[in-house]
Amino acid sequence: MDTQIQQKIVESLQHLDSFQLSEVSDFVEFIHRKRKTILADPNIIDALCGKYRDRLSSSKEFAEKKQEEIKIEEEKWQIPLS
Repeated sequence: MDTQIQQKIVESLQHLDSFQLSEVSDFVEFIHRKRKTILADPNIIDALCGKYRDRLSSSKEFAEKKQEEIKIEEEKWQIPLS
């Protein structure tokens, strides 16, 4: 960890009351739990991409579908000239 960041955090903590320190402590524990959850299975993205590979569209197909959706939406909002 960057020592400048650590020093800045320590200096900031010195000005907090006990309630605020308790809140900071809870927040730090929350971050640690989240990090452990995320890092528990680092291959989850690879596993999902492999599992659903046949369902994923190429970027070209995605762009074509998106353009078609935009065209349909724009047509819905066209004001008829009559």
